[in-house]
Amino acid sequence: MSGRVVVTGAGVICSIGAGVEEFERNLYGGCCGIGPSPLLGDGAIAAEVRNFNPQPWLGNKGIRVLDSSARLLSVAAHMALTATGLQQQEGEGDPDLGLVCGTMFGSVHSITSFDWSGVTDGPNYVNPGEFPNTVINSPAGQAAIKHKLRGVNSTISAGLVSGLYAIHYASEFLRFGRATALLAGGVEELCEESYISFGKVGVISANGRPRPFASDRDGATLGEGSALWMLETAESAEARGAKALLEISGFGAAHDASDINAYRVRGEGATSAIMQALSAAGIGPDEIGCVVAGASGSRAGDEMETHALRNVFGARLERIPVCAPKAAFGEAMGASGALCALTAGLALSRRSLAPTTGFQSSDAGLRLSTEAQDVDGDYALVNCFGCDGNNAALVLKGLN
Repeated sequence: MSGRVVVTGAGVICSIGAGVEEFERNLYGGCCGIGPSPLLGDGAIAAEVRNFNPQPWLGNKGIRVLDSSARLLSVAAHMALTATGLQQQEGEGDPDLGLVCGTMFGSVHSITSFDWSGVTDGPNYVNPGEFPNTVINSPAGQAAIKHKLRGVNSTISAGLVSGLYAIHYASEFLRFGRATALLAGGVEELCEESYISFGKVGVISANGRPRPFASDRDGATLGEGSALWMLETAESAEARGAKALLEISGFGAAHDASDINAYRVRGEGATSAIMQALSAAGIGPDEIGCVVAGASGSRAGDEMETHALRNVFGARLERIPVCAPKAAFGEAMGASGALCALTAGLALSRRSLAPTTGFQSSDAGLRLSTEAQDVDGDYALVNCFGCDGNNAALVLKGLN
């Protein structure tokens, strides 16, 4: 295994913006995508993609059969393909161009609706046209059909860390020479099923305002969206004259579950994931210029991440700029890791880390701010830790 994997473009749609430019502008402007949800109703607060219409990006043809997850992913894919000049306009498409998508639930609303129809109305009355949306890899498959991506097509489902796992999985495929270019990231739709399930386990903020690392935090606020990077080997990007924006330098993962819904507050697994990522990147903790935290406002989850960061960085932690972007776009579940990675990539490109929306105070001893913070260094750390024991960390290198 050899070769460098680089980022040559991106696509994103979430509650704070459609497209990298709008996402960046609103993220650095301190905007918050959280508010009353027209979709969920009944006073629900969420980070919803409001008034979502895929037609400006996808046109009218074929979108009727796409559910919400497939539409979000297809839009992000369109953006990334357009940004990199890899759209497949004619013919059958490129067999070396593929997609790796991370998701927690996939098209769970489509799955539930189809199954419920079969139970209540009988199997003879279900709509067969809706069946393709009832598998977890449906969004990735539909996006591949829409954009003629004939290469690798994989779906990674690892809870809240799915998006980061997908980026790593795609990077490994490229290093092994099994593809020349891969879209990689995550997608998650907001729906009644996921909202109720998170509510039943008591992780949703009662007032609908996530306050990552704050002493009075009371839970997360669910969001949705999709973020994809175009990943290529450095050699293939150079050969076609594409500019490399970032490098995927290191990844680490560790599992320390003790319960299906409980963080290990001491952070052994999270610490191990970060240390593995640093080792894979060939750097030490002193070379990290900023941290994009996976903190969502969860009391136990944020405490665990604080312990892990202190275990790795020690006293230097208080001097490292930290951003907790889920305060802006919510806990987007399987898409969160990709959205956080995009946030880190922007920080390295701008040499400036985005503010943490709504931040007021914290007793965690972390350098959070409502203003953008200067980044001194070429490397960024992205954390993504799940309550099911999945822990992942990604190290990125800026190439400006």
